[in-house]
Amino acid sequence: MLSRSAKHLYWLSRYVERTENIARMIDVNLELILDFPDDHSLNWKPLIDTLDINDLFESKYKNYNETNVLNFLFEDKKNSSSLKNCLVMSKYNIETIKDDLPKSANISLNHLYEHIIDNKISKVHKRKKLQYITNIVSMTQNFFGSINDNLSRGYEFEFIRLGRFVERTDMISRIIDCLCVSKSSKQTHDFSTMEWISMLTTLSAQDAFRKEAKGEANRGEVITFLLKNDSFPRSVFRSLITIELCLQNLPRNKKLLQMISRLISSSERSKLYNFDDKRLHLYLDNLQKNVSSIDSKIHNIYF
Repeated sequence: MLSRSAKHLYWLSRYVERTENIARMIDVNLELILDFPDDHSLNWKPLIDTLDINDLFESKYKNYNETNVLNFLFEDKKNSSSLKNCLVMSKYNIETIKDDLPKSANISLNHLYEHIIDNKISKVHKRKKLQYITNIVSMTQNFFGSINDNLSRGYEFEFIRLGRFVERTDMISRIIDCLCVSKSSKQTHDFSTMEWISMLTTLSAQDAFRKEAKGEANRGEVITFLLKNDSFPRSVFRSLITIELCLQNLPRNKKLLQMISRLISSSERSKLYNFDDKRLHLYLDNLQKNVSSIDSKIHNIYF
């Protein structure tokens, strides 16, 4: 297939997956604030911190309040990861390859595009914001469901899957990091229970976690599950395995397979259960750098 088509498939998938995971990050904060309305240690800055776009945010806004952060993450034209920009880029990437994809995938993307482009987050009533964001997550899953159920296995499918799980690995690690850096000495609630349950729920992991864990959701068990579980599809480890499977089905894969194999081995050896916040943050930061290196190598080889 043409390298240009491969690139469009890869980035179409990345932008749709990014849309879902940024929506999930916002959902984490909204749910926590609803659960602990009187706890002023909870704030919106960690979302911008973990996306590493503070300079851009501060060039436009003075305060990290809910209104500013939501406007920035949903609608800001200069923020390449705003949800509206993600959908604009998704539409751009699908334009030249839509004949290679199932019609249902195009319809699903159009519905998602209209849902985000036609609405301003500032106009969504406070009581309806969580449902509005939940609908975004559902629509992205409808798109990928159409791909999984209706697209023949081949290079097109592998580049879509590759882009999705490269993005997922990076963004899930950032979501976990977001919760950890939001911990503050000023907090007044029990960090070890409600917030970790909220994290599991946001990542659709609560039921899967309960089947494997015993007793209450504690920090060490949740982190180990989300980073190292081999069977849950939204764990970082399973995402890395899926990237490896994608690469095995693509040509010129030797260097990339070596890179992903080292990262998987490192993940297997890591004993995350007792990591404190600082050490966990360093681990996740290093993971994100390795994923970025793999992404760069994918571009050098295939695009």
